[in-house]
Amino acid sequence: MSAPNNAPSPTAAVAPTAAPGTQPGRGDIQVADEPQLAIDPQAQGVDDAASDIGSSVASSKTSLAESIYNYRVENGRTYHRYKDGKYSYPNDERESDRLDLQHHLFLLTLEGKLGLSPPNEEGSKVKRVLDVGTGTGIWAIEFGDLHPEAEIIGVDLSPPQAEVPPNVRFEVDDIEEPWLFSRPFDYIHSRMMTSSISNWKQLVQRAYDNLTPGGYLELQEIDLMPQSDDGTLRSDAAIVRCFALLGQAATVLNRSFQDIPDLANAMRDIGFIDIHIKKVKWPTNTWPADPRYKLLGEWAHENSMSGIEAWTMAPLTRGLGWKKEEVEVFLVELRKEFRDRSIHAYWPAAAAAAGTAPAATAPSAASPTAQPTAATAQPTEEEQIVPDDEQPVDDAASDLGGSIASSSTSLSESIYNYRLENGRTYHRYKEGKYQYPNDDRELERLDLQHHMFDLCLDGKLGVAPPNDKDSGVRRVLDVGTGTGLWAIEFGEAHPEAESKPFIAESSHSQSLTFVRVPPNVTFEVDDIDEPWIYSRPFDYIHSRMMNSSIADWRQFIQRAYDNLTPGGYLELKEVDLMPESDDGTLPTDSALNKTYTLIGEALKVFGRPFQDVLPLVNMMKEVGFVDLYVKKFKWPTNTWPRDSHFKEIGEWANINYLSGIEGWVMAPFTRALGWKKEEVQVLLIDVRKEFNDRNIHAYWSWYAIYGKKPEADTQ
Repeated sequence: MSAPNNAPSPTAAVAPTAAPGTQPGRGDIQVADEPQLAIDPQAQGVDDAASDIGSSVASSKTSLAESIYNYRVENGRTYHRYKDGKYSYPNDERESDRLDLQHHLFLLTLEGKLGLSPPNEEGSKVKRVLDVGTGTGIWAIEFGDLHPEAEIIGVDLSPPQAEVPPNVRFEVDDIEEPWLFSRPFDYIHSRMMTSSISNWKQLVQRAYDNLTPGGYLELQEIDLMPQSDDGTLRSDAAIVRCFALLGQAATVLNRSFQDIPDLANAMRDIGFIDIHIKKVKWPTNTWPADPRYKLLGEWAHENSMSGIEAWTMAPLTRGLGWKKEEVEVFLVELRKEFRDRSIHAYWPAAAAAAGTAPAATAPSAASPTAQPTAATAQPTEEEQIVPDDEQPVDDAASDLGGSIASSSTSLSESIYNYRLENGRTYHRYKEGKYQYPNDDRELERLDLQHHMFDLCLDGKLGVAPPNDKDSGVRRVLDVGTGTGLWAIEFGEAHPEAESKPFIAESSHSQSLTFVRVPPNVTFEVDDIDEPWIYSRPFDYIHSRMMNSSIADWRQFIQRAYDNLTPGGYLELKEVDLMPESDDGTLPTDSALNKTYTLIGEALKVFGRPFQDVLPLVNMMKEVGFVDLYVKKFKWPTNTWPRDSHFKEIGEWANINYLSGIEGWVMAPFTRALGWKKEEVQVLLIDVRKEFNDRNIHAYWSWYAIYGKKPEADTQ
């Protein structure tokens, strides 16, 4: 393997005399440094509207991007506030991911079509479409892409994504209020709205009144109760008990589940004709023998496993008065039954009803010569599903993120292993070893921080030779993988490599439930302070931002050395604790200096003191690493630099700091220093002001360090 093109020679990297473009380090360490940052003369004062990234620093009152923050946190999930209580399910990213997965499940069920009614046919030339309860907006967007001639409006209580085709727009509204659309629609589509509508007959009537003559209404809904054709789903099963309780809760919340055949009768009574119902089945897992149903079961299983907490938490706590902990205990048994292939259960999951409003002067648009049919529609049934009797109960059979893995070890289960403290969630596994949150807010920040590293490294995932194209690296360990984004991108860039991310202290396993990873990437939940027991060594070990999470850095470096192949590389990316300024604009008594000094004190109390970064190089040298290389980078506090590259990094860094600072200080200050939550919040007011103050030309230094295990080492 060869060193990166911009890397100094191995000897120059540690030579006593500094080379041009480097600064003296400590002892014999030479650091390839970045230049002092020039100040943008126009960057004066505090400007909260400087960022174009997700409106993170910008002020906005009406955009879809900003309105997603209008939510409340309840039992670790976020819910909309608009018409609070009308919709009992979350609107956070976890639920959005599940809704998009469920959309794919519908596509599989309907053989790639977005619906059953004639407007979904190619060349239908539909003009105006309404998507009721649009969710993430994915159905409306795909329909708009397929029908560029159509105008599509998606309506929901929570705003969906903002970037849409020009013929699609979204409105935040309550469909139970009077409909005030200026023009009628040719096609009204509604999906999975049962338990969200209090008066279905009123909804069907309003749809009828807002359709053009010959227009279509299509409803895609799910039965409440699961079924089994062979008696393997007992009446006392957790699945049966759970959904019976959901029915009770929905009634208490005045959002009862609607029986599908009754919807067809309501459509007929109001005046719809040519009513059709197609009944389909979603197996609970991969128990069917038929390949199509097996595939549907795989996706339906993932949908159920990722959604069941959201489907039960608010209804059971709000409607039936359960405690969060009671729901979580109940779900343990429920998930076991979802995974059990000896239970041949399914949901009549996508019973879709489609009808046409009578044309003013013509028969049904679906068939110019057909006579209107006003009789009650008979469902088109799917055949009985035959179980695959030859396959054993195998908890590791799913390719969808390991969702059918054993509950004692799977990442799907580990997301529930957390505690709520001061409004943030923290892991319980090896509780106290990791002081930072593991909730969605922190996961989003970690992904943003990953992009900051990309910017600094010109799009590369690291500076060590295994990151070079065609490096031929075979086995990689990512320590403290966080959201898993680095490992996933490395696995995609190096399909020849086996990447084994190592989730430090289980702190960020939550997001991995929903991530589809490359086939060469696997995740493990473990404690890096425990002995490493890997069966084979690695060619490359990568660790990033683990300072204050490792108790003994020398022991960690020794274990990394012992678990590398001869010629293998260890790469560390770590940041200094204290901010710096080259022109004295960061006073010693600033809120930033005070806060990070206190963070250092708190970490000592925890037994995880912040490690000065440059001494890590000498530790690596003493353990036996050779060809050591160090490069220093700078993250400005905001957009105060003149240089466009550093200005962009400062823009992203500012968002990272502002979104992360509460998570970085809350647990250390309250647990170790005895502060109250309110005292922390008061301090953070001044800290955030200084993060945004362009008159303070501060930055944090971080270092990329790598070393090589000697080729001759046969340990």
